[in-house]
Amino acid sequence: MPNHNNSVVEPVQVDLVNIFMDLNKHESNVKEKNKAQRKLAARRGIEQHYEKRQLEAALKEFWEDI
Repeated sequence: MPNHNNSVVEPVQVDLVNIFMDLNKHESNVKEKNKAQRKLAARRGIEQHYEKRQLEAALKEFWEDI
């Protein structure tokens, strides 16, 4: 004879597991997005640094030629 409580609890457990998995997936997606944004910001900072050095060198060379 099936227990009525088990038939009610099982769908709730399945729902809770699905919610937990969705929350973990969302958290993982947010972490990946933040990681990608940090990498992009670092890459932009490095590029700006090298562009600044190139510009300074070009200006120095220009002034030395005058």
